[in-house]
Amino acid sequence: MTISQLSLTNFRGLKSTTLNFHSHINLVTGNNGTGKTSLLESINVIVQASSFQTHRLKNCISHSDQQLLLFAKFENYKVGLSKSYTKLNIKINGEVVNKRSVLVKKTPASIINADSFLLITGSPSLRRSFIDWCLFHVEHEYAGYFAQAKHALKQRNSILKSRKDINLVDYWDKHLIEPSLVICELRKKYSIIISSMLNLELNDLLGEVKLDIEYDQGWPIDLQLEESMKASRNRDIKLGFTHCGIHRDNIKLSTNGLPVTDVLSRGQLKRICIALHIIRLKIVKTFTSKSIILLVDDISSELDENSQTLAFKYLLNLGVQLFITNINDEVPSALKNKEFKMFHVEHGIISARKIS
Repeated sequence: MTISQLSLTNFRGLKSTTLNFHSHINLVTGNNGTGKTSLLESINVIVQASSFQTHRLKNCISHSDQQLLLFAKFENYKVGLSKSYTKLNIKINGEVVNKRSVLVKKTPASIINADSFLLITGSPSLRRSFIDWCLFHVEHEYAGYFAQAKHALKQRNSILKSRKDINLVDYWDKHLIEPSLVICELRKKYSIIISSMLNLELNDLLGEVKLDIEYDQGWPIDLQLEESMKASRNRDIKLGFTHCGIHRDNIKLSTNGLPVTDVLSRGQLKRICIALHIIRLKIVKTFTSKSIILLVDDISSELDENSQTLAFKYLLNLGVQLFITNINDEVPSALKNKEFKMFHVEHGIISARKIS
C-alpha cells in the first residue's frame, strides 16, 4: 500500500514534521549532508522496521534524545513506531505487533542506491538476499521455511563450535535439510524467471547484452544435500561450522559463457544492476496485488545521462510509489510532464516545494 502521510520526531538530524506524499512520484532535493537520505531511511523504517544505513535502529535516534517516533498513514491502515535505546514498539491500527515480519509483509519496500551496484561484484550473500526479498513477498510460505532453516543452521553450528552433544547433529541435519530443499527449488525457479524476463523486457537497458543467470547451489550437484552434509561432517566438526547448504548458494551472471565481471565495463554492470532491481519489482507486481514503495537515492552519481534516462523510463512505468532524491532543485528530464510532489531538505528542515 502507498504511504500518504508521515510524521517523524527525533529521527537522525531531521526536524520534527508531518509530510503528505504523492501516491506515485515524490522528488526530494537538497545538497549533500542535508538529510535527503535520512528522509528515505525514515520511510524504510516505518515500512520495514529496519534501516538500510545501519543494523542498529537505535542509531537513527537523534543526538541528545532518548527515542524516535514515526507515524504513517497508508491506503487502508496506520502504523506507529517508537524506538528507544532498549525497546522497539510497533502498532498497526492501534494493535501491538510483536513480529517485525507482520509489518514487512504489508507493503514491500526496496531501495536503489550506491550500495545496490555491489549486487554483481559483491559477495554471494548480496545476491541471495536479492532473490530472497522477492520470494518473501511472492511465495507465502517462504518466510517460514527460511526461518526454520536459519534456526536449524544456527543450532547445528553452535554444536559444531562447542563440540558438545555431537550426537544432536543428526537431529538438526533433518530440520535443516527439509526447508533447505524447498528454498533451493524456489531460488532455482525464480532465477530462471528473472533471467527470462530480463532478456525479454529490458533489452535496451541491458545494451544488447544477452544475460544468463545461473543458480549455483551450495553443495556438489552430483550429491544430495543429505549426502553432502554427511560427507563433510568430520570437516565441519574439526572447523566448527557447516560447509555446505543453502547459506553457500550463489547466483552467477554471465554473457556468452563468461562471467559479466570479466568482460563488461563498469557502466554496463551498473545498467545490469538497475535492470535486476526493476525486474525483481515487476515480478512482485505481477504475482501479487501489493503496492510497492521504491526509494531511489542519488543514482545520478552512478549512471551516465543515457543510462539514467532509460532507468527512469522503466521505473516510472512500474506502477510503484517512488521517492527520488536529487542533489539540486532541477527537475530530472524524465519527470517533466509528470504529476509529482517535490520536497526540499536544508539543515534538517523538510519543506514542500511548489512545482513551477
